[in-house]
Amino acid sequence: MRPLQFKKSTLASSVSLVLGLISALPVLAEDAVKEGDIEVIQVTGVRGSQAKAMELKRQSAGVVDAISAEDIGKFPDTNLAESLQRISGVSIDRVNGEGSKVTVRGFGPDFNLVLLNNRTMPTAQVAGESTRSFEFGNLASDAISGVEIYKTGKADVSSGGIGSTINIRTARPFDTRDLVATVGVKGHHDTGVEDGSSITPEISGIFSNTFMDDRFGLGLSASYQERDSNIKNANISGWRQNIQGELNPNAVVVNDNKNPYGNTFYARNMGFASQDTERERTNAQAVFQFAPSDAVEMTLDYTYSKLSDVSNTDTWGLWFSGPGNATYAHINENGTFDYVTEVGGDYSGTMHQNAADNINKSLGFNIEWQATDNLMLSFDAHDSNATAEGALGNSADNVFFILGALNVKDKTYDATGTEIPLLGANYATLNPNGEPHLLPEHYASLFAGVRAGRNETDVNQYQFNGKWVNEKSDALSSIDFGLAFTSMETHAQGSYTGPISAGWYGNMGLWKDDVSYVGLGSDFLSDFSGGGSDMLIPYYYTYNQQAAMDKAQALYDVQYVAAPWQDDHLIGEDTTAAYIQANIDSDFNGMPLNIVAGIRYEQTDVSASSMQKDAEQLVWLNPTEWQTVFADEFSFSNASHDYKEFLPNLDINLEFVDNLIGRFSYSRTITRPTLGSMRATTALTPIPKVGSRTGFAGNPALKPFSSDNIDLSLEYYYDDASYVSVGYFNKEVQNFLMNTIETVKYDNLRDPYVGAAAEQARAELIANNQTPSDEAVFQWLIDNGYGNSEGRVPQAGTDPVADWNISKPNNVEDLSINGLELAWQHWFWDTGFGFAANYTLVDGDTEYDVARVDEQFALPGMSDTANFSVFYEKDALQARLAYNWRDTFLSGMGQAEAGGPAPQFTEAYGQLDMSVSYQLTDNLTLFAEGINILEQEKRVYGRYEEQMLLAQQNAARYAIGARYSF
Repeated sequence: MRPLQFKKSTLASSVSLVLGLISALPVLAEDAVKEGDIEVIQVTGVRGSQAKAMELKRQSAGVVDAISAEDIGKFPDTNLAESLQRISGVSIDRVNGEGSKVTVRGFGPDFNLVLLNNRTMPTAQVAGESTRSFEFGNLASDAISGVEIYKTGKADVSSGGIGSTINIRTARPFDTRDLVATVGVKGHHDTGVEDGSSITPEISGIFSNTFMDDRFGLGLSASYQERDSNIKNANISGWRQNIQGELNPNAVVVNDNKNPYGNTFYARNMGFASQDTERERTNAQAVFQFAPSDAVEMTLDYTYSKLSDVSNTDTWGLWFSGPGNATYAHINENGTFDYVTEVGGDYSGTMHQNAADNINKSLGFNIEWQATDNLMLSFDAHDSNATAEGALGNSADNVFFILGALNVKDKTYDATGTEIPLLGANYATLNPNGEPHLLPEHYASLFAGVRAGRNETDVNQYQFNGKWVNEKSDALSSIDFGLAFTSMETHAQGSYTGPISAGWYGNMGLWKDDVSYVGLGSDFLSDFSGGGSDMLIPYYYTYNQQAAMDKAQALYDVQYVAAPWQDDHLIGEDTTAAYIQANIDSDFNGMPLNIVAGIRYEQTDVSASSMQKDAEQLVWLNPTEWQTVFADEFSFSNASHDYKEFLPNLDINLEFVDNLIGRFSYSRTITRPTLGSMRATTALTPIPKVGSRTGFAGNPALKPFSSDNIDLSLEYYYDDASYVSVGYFNKEVQNFLMNTIETVKYDNLRDPYVGAAAEQARAELIANNQTPSDEAVFQWLIDNGYGNSEGRVPQAGTDPVADWNISKPNNVEDLSINGLELAWQHWFWDTGFGFAANYTLVDGDTEYDVARVDEQFALPGMSDTANFSVFYEKDALQARLAYNWRDTFLSGMGQAEAGGPAPQFTEAYGQLDMSVSYQLTDNLTLFAEGINILEQEKRVYGRYEEQMLLAQQNAARYAIGARYSF
């Protein structure tokens, strides 16, 4: 058997390649100019796009930021989210190292409405619940002409974004009325790749032109991208709360707890992972425009995107049963069990297959009619669909299989002094030849499981808009008005098989010819203390997951296939809206004054229906695993609700002196409740481990979040593409959701873990000076006849009724958020150099008390952010270096194995990106890009920094390509 070793990073060679190209470009440029091969290019690239974006910001009512493409097919970044993060107040979440979702002014993805050409975009995720969070990774940037971020509300803009409304604009033939034809090719290299391709392709093309004297326009665009990557991490599934009552009385415990509430926190596990991912993204758009007369313009467009992700993940590590298995423990001043030794355990090796397809489709029709000289009318209709579905067969998106080595005598996790807790073990049998002490013959198989998911969201929207222009010289310059109807229906389905037998560890030695040794090497997670050469078990065993599952299915006469749907939720929202908005152009003491005042009225009707299956019993499967058994039959619930909203806005712009503009804005904005909170059913966890018996009850009658917003800003536009601005914002938000938790008992669900038989087992074990571990108690129950024919321990009628922590969302919280946005963009005359810098400070009257374990309100995503970019653009050469920073922030609520409310904090993160391009001829441009070139790592922790949840080592990504314009 040949040992497998992780390869060292190819960062050095990649950097050398890109830097070599960069250093050569000025020489190439100089030679080309000398030979007369190219002409001096007018300033229309980076500087031109920034000038366009600045002018949109300057001319807009309210607070608007924008990004404009340098040209059709040349957006600043290959990922829209990565472009948006460079705007003040905008930060992003990353998945697999790519920009995924956005947070604006401290409000996360659910609070930001995303539009495509002013149309509401549906979104979907592979999960048992729907989402409003738009996934920016689905869209390529090639056909994007610009992005506008409305940070203040306007009556003529669709509602739904308290943080912002983000409008993505795609290219239209009538925008330029010229021939545009480009093709681009690019090679991507992810320096972390091990099993995938070292270079993956991207190809894109755009054609746009007008015909018949500009009466007819045709635009076509398409792109295809492949990306292979590898992510390595250390992880803990959660820190369980207040389970010290189960403490082994024979354990040695050093207790330094000074938690003001006496709470304690105990790690569920300590594990590691290496994930290989293959991603394919396909985008296409077709646009037809027709102008039968000078007064009428019609547009028909279709947009398609598909994102396919396939990943294979090796995970390994040790699970910790709890204080009942502990022989030694230290509790620090925060209440964290930061050093624990437990008896028994298996060095598990779990393999995961994941695959999902995300497809978006949008068909739209728009007609604009200049009815009279002072009346413009338009009608827009579109039908959009987003589907996300598992791609492993029968909608399965995750299939896992568990092997484990059974040679562990005891194990230890040590979180006292390193970023990644140290995981160690003593062994029942030592390898006489030295390390490793875990050998192939120690491996047995446990169980497998299959998770499936499908989510489909449809949006149908009809908008009628009008603009009346006052021909008189009155202050009232125009009136905007309109009607809209939007119908959204989302359907989310999910299932989990529960554990499917693979022998339940009763076959040690069966897999000795199937597993292969993997040495981790000193570079594995070496960016963190506790990784690299600090690791105490510097190896694991891998295997072919599909072959192992095929072998186990034949041995145990089982099938590892997706179960029928257990979660099935349908939610519909029909919204009717009307608005009117007056635009006033005047002056005040000789200073130009612009006022926009409007009001939007909306009525929303909500319907919700969910499938319900009753839980019938609890089963103790083995020392570490539990199952909730549900009834075969199900029924559907039905609920409805409606609400009405008046949304006023007032924007005042005053130009104090030439180019110095002050703004005041007031608006009321709303965000509709999260879709997962609106389900019409109660669901209990199918894996009810001790301390983690939870459930969720939806609430279709939730009110929308409502925010009264004040914005003040001062902006000075002092030169071409150069300005400085300072802005203050305050948001008074009502109807925030908070999950209230109630302990609920269901008479038919009883708990064998604390039944009379289990208590007798513990008493006898302690009396015999043995550790009353879960393994020992479970075995005692089996040996004494409390198990069934399958070797499991079902609930008994005399067992106590189990306690369930049921979480239900309610509108119970108000919140005040305020902040300061500073921005400066400057170009140094005709030198070609420029920079852009911004800093956003966000604060609110909410703070999460990490010492408490009860449900409390907080706003995930709120953090300070900063960006700094430097540019060079001269003749044929363009270059940009951009740094993005985000401070430590509360990134989420909930830990999989906490057994109660628990936070997640993401540590401060800074990323450096670069790009450079050179126009070799009038038609051919060469370019190179680097993303995360400093390989910034990511670390997430729980209540305290020692409670690591994730430590992820990220790789740099590079691309080299060419773009040819016909």
